[in-house]
Amino acid sequence: MGRLMLDTSRVSYEVSVNPVPKLDQNGQQKFDRETKQPMWTVHLYALSEGSAEVINVTVVSPTVPPVAVRQPVLPVDLEALPWVNDRDGKVRSGVAFRAAGLRPLDTDTK
Repeated sequence: MGRLMLDTSRVSYEVSVNPVPKLDQNGQQKFDRETKQPMWTVHLYALSEGSAEVINVTVVSPTVPPVAVRQPVLPVDLEALPWVNDRDGKVRSGVAFRAAGLRPLDTDTK
């Protein structure tokens, strides 16, 4: 399945859980195959008119993304990556989210 670039113009995003290293099944931080940079998981509130949900977004960055809980952000190049896993006769599927970065939004109204 291919990647789907998402239109973020009609959704507002806010950090719901601070970034943490994305870990493999052995508890080690994962690294991107192409860039060899560390991967981070950030939970975001995705709020649009009439709906809201929490999405887990993977960000590839040499350092922890500089964002904090309750901070409005804009995911850069947000992608949806559909996946299917068939293990031991059980089929699971879902959507993973990935962003090239998180741009903090200025909330000052001076």
